[in-house]
Order: sequence, then C-alpha cells, then structure tokens
Amino acid sequence: MDFFGYYTIDDPAKHPFMMFSTTHLLFIILIICCIYLGLKVSKDYPEEKIKKIEKIVSASLIFGEFIYYIWNIFKCPYPIFTEILPLHLCSICIWTSFLAFWLDNEKLRHFIAVNNMLGALIALCYPATVASINQTFSYRVIYFFISHGTITFMGVMQLRQLKSLSFQDLKFNIPLLAFLTTIAMGVNYFLHSDYLFVGFPSSIPIIQMIYNFVGILFYLPVAILIFSILEILMLFILKNILQFIYHRQRNIILN
Repeated sequence: MDFFGYYTIDDPAKHPFMMFSTTHLLFIILIICCIYLGLKVSKDYPEEKIKKIEKIVSASLIFGEFIYYIWNIFKCPYPIFTEILPLHLCSICIWTSFLAFWLDNEKLRHFIAVNNMLGALIALCYPATVASINQTFSYRVIYFFISHGTITFMGVMQLRQLKSLSFQDLKFNIPLLAFLTTIAMGVNYFLHSDYLFVGFPSSIPIIQMIYNFVGILFYLPVAILIFSILEILMLFILKNILQFIYHRQRNIILN
C-alpha cells in the first residue's frame, strides 16, 4: 500500500475508500466525537483564549494546505494548477477562516459560520473527490477527513461565539460567493479544471445535468442561484438551531 500515492480514475486503488461504507460512517462518528470533546473542553475558556485557539487551528490548516500543495506538485499526474488553486468551497473556507481570525473580521466570521458548515458537511456526507479511487488509509483520504472535520469544528465554534445569525449576513455572503463562483468557472473554462464543481464538465452528475439543460449561456447565473439557495437554506437552519438552543438555555436558567 502506497500511503502517499496519487490514485486516479484510470489507476484506482485495489481496495478504495467507498462512500456510505462502514469506514465512512466511522470517520464521521470520530469527527463528531472530536468536535464534541473540543467544545466541551473549551466551554468555559475566556474569549481571549478562544481567539488564540482559533488562530492556531486556522494557521495549522493553512500549513496543512501547503503540505497538500507540495504533495500534489510531486505526485499529481495532471496539470498542477487544475488541482491546487484554493477555489473549492472548503479551501475557500480555510483561507477565509484564517483571515477572519487573524484580522478579527466580523463579516468573515459570519461568512465562515455558515459556509464552513455548508461546505464541510456536504463534503463529509458526500466525499465524491476521494471515494471509489483512493486507498482508505492513504494521505489523500486521511487529510480530507481531518481538514473537513476541522473546518466543521471552526464553524461550530463560530456559531457558539456569535450566538445568533441574521439574514443581513446574506448581503455580504452571497455577493462573495457569486464572485468566487465566477472566478472558479472562468478558471475551469481555461484550465479544464472542476473548481467548485462547476467545470466543463462537472464531476458531479447533477451539476453536469444542469449544464446540459441550461447551456453555457445560463450556466453561471444558474450556478450562482443554486449556491445562493443553499446559502439561504443553511443560514435559515443554523439561525433556528441557535434560537432553539438560546431559548432552551434561557428556560433552564429561569427554572
């Protein structure tokens, strides 16, 4: 078994990691346990210590991304810039988390509170980029779950810190997502890559079906619309979860 091997569709591992397998479920359970433990340990930490932890964790993720870039440079058989640009949603969240914590930027904090959860949860539940190709205990799969689990943890930490979300956040979040989608699609067109899964073609079957249906002229606006709907839905869900938790805690205190 080559732990650092780069597996491809044309040359997959003999016993690849499979979506919705027992191993996949165990990875998710382990991540949930780690997030729970992290939240429990840091529950009574002062704000200054929380901010220090945020900086350390986000810097560690950036370091992990650079290791991933170096691994791609030496192992990837494809043109390197089709793989290492930070234009997938979770890569975007890693960099925006770093900027949010180190610059203490409130708008970016609200952005990652929603999009860390959106991007990482979709990726963890549907790990299409690593499934059916890579060896289960390979660098690519292990790093995938560590990084996405950590992104989720940072999103949960932000939700706990912010205590509430507002639909006013969409005024910043959606234009930023629209801008990044436009950049990703332009890069995909020229490099034949698949950043944000809006490539030509997309590796996600349903997105490719949408492209085939709407054509190249409406591909970008429809993609932006889909991301906007997902953003609104995730914000709505998280907002209601936070309100439920707040009211429950308030009732416990009053009783």
